[in-house]
Amino acid sequence: MNQDGETDMPEIRKAVQTDRTLLEKMYLKDIENHQERAKAFADDLTLKFKTILGFVDSNLAGSLSWDTRGGLDDGVVEIAGLGVNLAFRRKGVASALMKALIKDAAGFYEENGYRLRVLYLFMEHGNDGGRSFYRSLGFEEVANLPSFYPQDDGVIWLRHLNDTQ
Repeated sequence: MNQDGETDMPEIRKAVQTDRTLLEKMYLKDIENHQERAKAFADDLTLKFKTILGFVDSNLAGSLSWDTRGGLDDGVVEIAGLGVNLAFRRKGVASALMKALIKDAAGFYEENGYRLRVLYLFMEHGNDGGRSFYRSLGFEEVANLPSFYPQDDGVIWLRHLNDTQ
């Protein structure tokens, strides 16, 4: 916290394999007490996806996982997961992670001779907080997917990036 009582901007960095234990603990605390799923979650975030972590005062505040879709010439990134721990919600962590994602993904594409063009994600239809958040970042709700999730319909959100982003 800064002297005004507000949360400091998070420290953002890429997840590495040594973060697995930290991610497992986060899963067990914030999602569910299931050791095997916690291990699979941590493995996915450190081995399968490109993941960015946000820390506030050395505490894991949130994570954002992404991966490329299609060929690199398509310039498309799927946001596989964005989560912010309850104690850090509505304090700029998710926005900082999204900004870091765009910078990281754009750099990845540039290193490979291409340009990041599109971000997309799947989300539960009933996630009103997510809807407001993504809309504020320039995403558009482009498709509804009936019964996509076990308990809800799904929604696809899309954001086209221009050369200045």
